[in-house]
Amino acid sequence: MRSVKNLLCAVTVLLVLTIQQAEAKDVWVDRWSSEGIDVYVMDDTLSSGTNSTGRWFSISTKMVVNGRLKEVITWNYTKFQTDMWRYQTNTMDQSHDTVVSPGDKVFSYGMNRLGWPYEVREFWVY
Repeated sequence: MRSVKNLLCAVTVLLVLTIQQAEAKDVWVDRWSSEGIDVYVMDDTLSSGTNSTGRWFSISTKMVVNGRLKEVITWNYTKFQTDMWRYQTNTMDQSHDTVVSPGDKVFSYGMNRLGWPYEVREFWVY
């Protein structure tokens, strides 16, 4: 009976440790002072790929004002061959994209997590 209790205890501890390691985490990456927004990357939402025309990755963020969730924004970054990196979000007009600026902390976080190199040339990110 005692060995069954010990076994159940050990299994419970292993389950708790496994669940804790699998939890998603939000990582603070930036503060947009002019808007009073703290930007948190939802680390478990990072996805990426490569195809014949270039690379892409997608990541979602929580936009927080005064400790309260304002909105969730999904950022889709793409790079066509030798062109500069561009992005589109789920809140933008989907008929265009925008060039990534060197100070984009969401972009930097994603690239660093993926281990992909990039370079800044003057005002653009390649």
